[in-house]
Amino acid sequence: MAKEHYDLIVIGAGLSEQIAATLLAGQGYRVLSFPSTFQTEQQTLACCPALHKLLKSLKGEDLLRESTDSVQLVTDDIRLQLGGPLSLVDELRREFPDHHDSMLALLDRLDAWGRKLSLLLTSPAPGSSLLVLRLLALYRRQLSNNLPARRLQQPILRILTTLGAPKPQNALSHLLSGLCLVTPEKLSVAEAALKWHITTRPRNLLIAELSQLLTERYAATGGQSIPLDELAAIKQTGKRPDGVSLLNGKVLNARQFLVGPLPEHIELDTALASTQAKPPCKPRRWILSGLPLQRPPMLDRQVILAGKQTLSLTWDQDSLSPGQAMLEAVRPADHTILETETVLQQLSSLLPFTSFALTETDYPTSERVMHNRFWPRGGLPRPAASNILLCHAAHLLPSLGVNADAILGQAAAGSMQKRLG
Repeated sequence: MAKEHYDLIVIGAGLSEQIAATLLAGQGYRVLSFPSTFQTEQQTLACCPALHKLLKSLKGEDLLRESTDSVQLVTDDIRLQLGGPLSLVDELRREFPDHHDSMLALLDRLDAWGRKLSLLLTSPAPGSSLLVLRLLALYRRQLSNNLPARRLQQPILRILTTLGAPKPQNALSHLLSGLCLVTPEKLSVAEAALKWHITTRPRNLLIAELSQLLTERYAATGGQSIPLDELAAIKQTGKRPDGVSLLNGKVLNARQFLVGPLPEHIELDTALASTQAKPPCKPRRWILSGLPLQRPPMLDRQVILAGKQTLSLTWDQDSLSPGQAMLEAVRPADHTILETETVLQQLSSLLPFTSFALTETDYPTSERVMHNRFWPRGGLPRPAASNILLCHAAHLLPSLGVNADAILGQAAAGSMQKRLG
């Protein structure tokens, strides 16, 4: 049977891989994609600079809309709302009358660093690692802002000490840790800055609409797709993949391969698989069910609850499952076991006189996980061989959620364009 040849085969194409495939097909490369199915529902994507850059290149800026998302930080004596009717300045002034100026100045710095990082990380990635080209020339010399050496890789706790008082330090520590689901001891300034910038964007779009736009642009530029369940195996010569085989026996070859999350029946060579990000632990997650059908009016859709443990509570947007919420907890830095009873006690302060069921649930393998190095050492598409690039946003940039796809998809496209010539 005659073999078909492509410039690029994309296997397990989630959103980031779909972005890369669309951009490369638009450059005239012959691209074949095996797309994964991923849940979008009514999930939104904040319009960070990386996403705006993508939409501009795809002529899809009309998809943007004003964001109605808001986040609350709740402690025993603080109720801080982001994205609500009051500005951040007014919220900080109300909750921290003696420290709001220094807190605002610090958050403004994080916002500026996050904006620059968002664009920097989408730039064409190197074809070979060299510690990701010396961490992108040490993040363009610390974002050309005269930052002390390696400041962006330091834990966020160091920069929070500049606030000079425990109350604002603890509040921002809980807020940033709850947003990233990373313990403050392991949360880097770079990761906190990017997440803060993304969280406070005033516009967003539906992921389903972005996916539809990508599908249309991909097809219009000649990109081809085959359902992932028709893939039989990845064919390799030594450590280099040289093609894929389908269930019908057809063999397809390519010069380069972009690999995302794979189904269980498809395996990479052991040497290649070992280069994938394999973080050691995940945030714990529970499903709350039996809640009132209407969310309490005093609570936002996402609430970060500070206490003995930082918890993130998010109400379900799916109209098919009203009265449900997802609870996530950062695993303590000392790896102590978080007791469910402790979680219930913290929740009772937020949801008094409310009965609900709390069921612990595992993360699917495709969902975000925590890492054991200060980010973003591995935060770009990861070369596994001279003709294969690993691009799994949930593993490489876990705390950024779906915005990681907008960043990594464009970085992967730039890297592949360099390889393909």
